[in-house]
This record gives sequence, C-alpha cells and structure tokens, in this order.
Amino acid sequence: MIETKGIIVLTDCNECKAKISDTAASCPHCGAIPLDPARSLPVEVFNVDMKVTTMFWFFLKAAFAAVPAIIVIYTAWTIIGGILAPVFHL
Repeated sequence: MIETKGIIVLTDCNECKAKISDTAASCPHCGAIPLDPARSLPVEVFNVDMKVTTMFWFFLKAAFAAVPAIIVIYTAWTIIGGILAPVFHL
C-alpha cells in the first residue's frame, strides 16, 4: 500500500461500497471494520465525566425550556374549553 502522510485518501468500504477514509476505524454507513485495521486511527474514549455533566445541563435546560410551552398549551386548552363548553353544552 502507498504511504500517504497527511493526505486524505478515500477507499471503498468492503461491505457497502461507500467511500470512507483509509484511516477510519469503521464505516460510518454500515459499521464494517476495514480489512487493514492496523492502518486505522485509534479510537479513544476519555473525559466521560465531562460528557455526563454536559448531558445533565442539557436536559436541565431542555426541561426549563419546556415549562413555558406547557403553560401556553394549558392556557390555550383552558380558554378553548371555556369557549366551547357552552356551545356544545359540556
């Protein structure tokens, strides 16, 4: 194989024939592992605590963002129900 330092080379995936990087750890389309895994860049998972903390703050912000929407929906439901109840004798 030709040595390609610093140059991005696309190859065909062995499974789905999609174009992938020659240094990919797996195909992003089908997940197949390349025939020459020694050429792939290592995949390292680190700083998991930061990811958990980030997810916590994301969900907390999303929960607070949902509160006004719930209030608007509840208010609209109450107003519409108050208008339609006498019309339909509910």
